[in-house]
Amino acid sequence: MRRGITKMPFVFQQPPLKASRALYDGPKDRAIVYIMESSGGMVAGDRNDMTISVGHEAKVTMIQQSALKIYPSQNDKQCVQEITVDIEDNARLEWMPEVVIPFSDARFNMSTAIDMRSTSTLIWGEIIAPGREKRGEIFDFESLRSTFSIRIDDQLIAQDSISIQPAEMNLQALGMLENAQYIGSIWVVSPNAHKLDVRGIQENLLNNSTVRIAITRLESNAIHCRFLGAEQWDMQEELKRVFTMFSEQL
Repeated sequence: MRRGITKMPFVFQQPPLKASRALYDGPKDRAIVYIMESSGGMVAGDRNDMTISVGHEAKVTMIQQSALKIYPSQNDKQCVQEITVDIEDNARLEWMPEVVIPFSDARFNMSTAIDMRSTSTLIWGEIIAPGREKRGEIFDFESLRSTFSIRIDDQLIAQDSISIQPAEMNLQALGMLENAQYIGSIWVVSPNAHKLDVRGIQENLLNNSTVRIAITRLESNAIHCRFLGAEQWDMQEELKRVFTMFSEQL
């Protein structure tokens, strides 16, 4: 943040990953940055590493330009994506969700580690698809693992892990996905999180018959929302709607 304007002074990037310049839609204290993947997807053995630093009092919304496609692994090697985030005092980061699409026979391992301060704010979303649904690829990938952690002032306050190996799991069983195919998450951490009307938001979503949501209020001013959906369009619309509601109320 410089003179009330959020700027992006340093960008180090290597193809196929690229970050746009800082864009503004309204007040310049909040910047919008697009993350682009120019190769069209990750091939077996590929690795994406992203490090994001949000400076003191800066406000940033980061948006993935398109869905992340994970191509088949013909050599048994997995694709890896690691995201490391640091959010300084009174700073704010919003990561707008896009869909992770593992193709048939794909292997994917992604991890996200977030370090923040008690005065900073985070709104983070993600969606995992069962595959290329329109092509009939429903949980035809080999494996997908996602680990997500949040630390506030060096103290671990949340850790979430999703591991899916379709050939070894009955995903339609009770207590698993049952009739759902898409998994979504929103994480909210803010010193003002206690002001959010969690019950009202959840009741507002009960009218959607294809998306189910559970909202958990954690310690340290954190909220986690888990979505299960049968249709990609409904999942994206509901998740982004809740994401926007949190953003506007914080």
